[in-house]
Amino acid sequence: MSGKTQALRWALLDKWLPPTTPRTTSEWETVQLEDVLSPLTPRPMVPDTGNVRFAGVKWYGEGLFIREERAAGTLTAKCYPLMPGALVYNRLFAWKQAFALVGDEFDGVVVSNEFPQFTIDSQANPQYIRLVCASRSFADTVLARSSGSTAVSRNRLAVADFLTLDIPLPPTPVQDDLVASFTRVMNDADHLQARAAELINDARGEFEAALVGSIAKTEQSGMCRIAYFRDLLRWDGPAVAIQRGWLWPEAALADVADIRLGVQIPRKGTGTGEPYPYLRAASVQRGWLDLDDVKTMRVSSAQAEALRLQAGDVVFVEGNGSSAEVGRCAVWQNKIAFCIHQNSVVRARPNTDVADPMFLACWFNSTPGSAYVREHATTTSGLFHIGAGKLGAAPVPLPPLEVQQRLAANLMVAQQEADTMAAKVEALRLQAKTDFESAVFGASATQVYEHPTAPWA
Repeated sequence: MSGKTQALRWALLDKWLPPTTPRTTSEWETVQLEDVLSPLTPRPMVPDTGNVRFAGVKWYGEGLFIREERAAGTLTAKCYPLMPGALVYNRLFAWKQAFALVGDEFDGVVVSNEFPQFTIDSQANPQYIRLVCASRSFADTVLARSSGSTAVSRNRLAVADFLTLDIPLPPTPVQDDLVASFTRVMNDADHLQARAAELINDARGEFEAALVGSIAKTEQSGMCRIAYFRDLLRWDGPAVAIQRGWLWPEAALADVADIRLGVQIPRKGTGTGEPYPYLRAASVQRGWLDLDDVKTMRVSSAQAEALRLQAGDVVFVEGNGSSAEVGRCAVWQNKIAFCIHQNSVVRARPNTDVADPMFLACWFNSTPGSAYVREHATTTSGLFHIGAGKLGAAPVPLPPLEVQQRLAANLMVAQQEADTMAAKVEALRLQAKTDFESAVFGASATQVYEHPTAPWA
């Protein structure tokens, strides 16, 4: 601890040698957070009218978000207004790097008492403090100082413990330079991400417009809304006047593909036969397959042969908790030599003389292509399902095969370019975080970021 003696109350000790400083070989002086932060306790709000917006803090330093909106009359506990400029963290998930600065856009938004706030001393750059507190190196120390009944779900960091933690604090100009370097790289990543989104959105728009066209303007009495078909969530809806706008002959999926539901996983110990790898819904993403964690089940050889996936099969998610995700699909490429599919996956085997597999996948992953699935999926116990029969009735526009292949190929080229950009985005963000932590904590800084896409806390 650089020759620094620290006194702690016995009640705060949960280990004989509690780690109070992140692992560091930093050249900078360390200070306790209580030297640069002061607890901020706004007066509780007791609104009696209107709606109240509650905020949460995303994990991994990804900022604040609106968690929910509730009618004032339904509130039973105190809530506290966020104060612009303050540092705020989630006591329950501080070890998940759930720290943020309150921006002006969150003025008037509230939090519960699980989200303490702090003013920041003028000797510290607020963004520097946020980045240090939301760093992976600091999170290791936070986890050691958090306490609760269970390690994952109740691991709270008390304010008193938080303020006793040490951080490196270089001179203010150095802090400013570190923040500026971090921000510059992150801005580059944001711009590249925006370019990738624009590229794939334009490509998807061209794909859809080539199949369903645009909606002709119509005149009618009463309320009327004109929209592109690809922007509609259903075939029709209240106060919506549309024309289908199909540019090609239409067929049902069952007319151009053999459709089959998979097999239910046998109860533990009841399966017979050899173990076969099987495809499950979690492996089927929108346009690609995640085959990193493929499990096996025991079925008879005859059943396995009937369920065996073949190259070119289009595999659909049969059920999901989100109506927007049920029916997402991808093309099976035989990356596993002999693989069957669970009943959470519907297999469509196209007649390749009339329907291109990649074209079908692109169509059903598009907004107009998936509209039928969203409309016809049934829900039970919070899950949405689309059975093989209903999926077979889904409409498909059928241009000539060479047109299908060209449209799908153009979209896939754009998707690959966007994916390449997305990989560069993640590399830039990792670089920004790694460079910042190395500069602050030295060569021993933790440089592993396992969650590039941060969930919310």
